[in-house]
Amino acid sequence: MSKQSRLVFHLGDVVRIKDGPFAAFTGRIEGINQSKRLLKVVVKIYGRVAAIKLLFSAVEKIEFAPPD
Repeated sequence: MSKQSRLVFHLGDVVRIKDGPFAAFTGRIEGINQSKRLLKVVVKIYGRVAAIKLLFSAVEKIEFAPPD
């Protein structure tokens, strides 16, 4: 089982887009379709909010670590 298939996403998670025209943008998960492995991610582009659909494999979860 690959790392990506074990990755679990939750509503409200912050993710970084890895692939496509929105690569390097960050956004928040607003919807999850487990059967199609799709996420609805809301990103801010040029000051406007846009919702885009992405495959699970096109994003990586951003983990926040508390400062020491």
